[in-house]
Amino acid sequence: MAVSLFSGGGGLDLGLSLAGFDFRYANDEVQYYCDTISYNFLDCITEAKDVRDLKGQEIKELIKAERISLIAGGPPCQAFSILGKRGSFSDLRGQLVFDYIRLINELEPEAFVFENVPGLLTLNGGEDWEKLYYHFQVETGYDIYTSTLNSADYGVPQIRKRVFVVGFRQPIKFAFPNPEYRDPSSLDLLNQHLPDWIPAKFALENVDGLPNHDIRIHGDRVRTRYEQIPQGGRDKVDHTDRIDPERPSGTVLVGSKAGGGRPHIHPYLPRHITVREAARLQSFPDWYKFLGTSTAQYRQVGNAVPPLLALAVGKSIKTTLKTLKKKELVF
Repeated sequence: MAVSLFSGGGGLDLGLSLAGFDFRYANDEVQYYCDTISYNFLDCITEAKDVRDLKGQEIKELIKAERISLIAGGPPCQAFSILGKRGSFSDLRGQLVFDYIRLINELEPEAFVFENVPGLLTLNGGEDWEKLYYHFQVETGYDIYTSTLNSADYGVPQIRKRVFVVGFRQPIKFAFPNPEYRDPSSLDLLNQHLPDWIPAKFALENVDGLPNHDIRIHGDRVRTRYEQIPQGGRDKVDHTDRIDPERPSGTVLVGSKAGGGRPHIHPYLPRHITVREAARLQSFPDWYKFLGTSTAQYRQVGNAVPPLLALAVGKSIKTTLKTLKKKELVF
């Protein structure tokens, strides 16, 4: 059984479940996140409550689990994002990572996976990352592995980098997944045999009639402005990017008080992409439905880990855990 914390819209959970992990519990303090998880994961118990109020033993009793195979989650990344205010562990949201570590110790899973934004590595000159790595290693006692992965390297039609921390309770050698696709402009000879990154245009085809595909109607002034923005260009008024259909999309984001480009103007039409189109760029399957208001749906998609990226990481974790079990049978 697997446990999800800070579940959000479920992108990490979905990818890991496709890799073979059975999620029976998910937590997020936002109710509409839990509604989405409940709708798409029928056997998963959800709780919309503050993670600081969670107790490991109570979770085990709730899902009737004697053994937890995996804990997955990414504490709120806005505190660490280079696109946000660049807060740190002094930010309340940043401190929630220590409750994640606490629950690892209380639930004692065979493995855990933590994900966050690359900005975490450089925040405060890298001091916060050093502190966090120290806490993961010393407080849990797990074997720790870290890597920064680009979702476009794993079949996602979007350039989105995430930091992953994977830990194992038992000593074991672990390797993150090798890229499956390559940047066609790269001169890296090592990956020349791989297929090119998947361009955004394929994700935006045949979306009519799908759930979460409500098209926003813009006024004439906005439409005229968007029509003048070239593909791959940026609107100087609201700092949104127009998608280049021949390349993976830039990172699909939710709004930020600090501003920043958001690649969400359709490449062929003078409008924002819909929730479903954004979900396609994140590699969510069409059957996966997002609940809540339109703003809530965009937020779930924009904050999510691309499922195909999570799937690649999940497969590597699953393979490593199988190796551990074989060793247990031998000894």
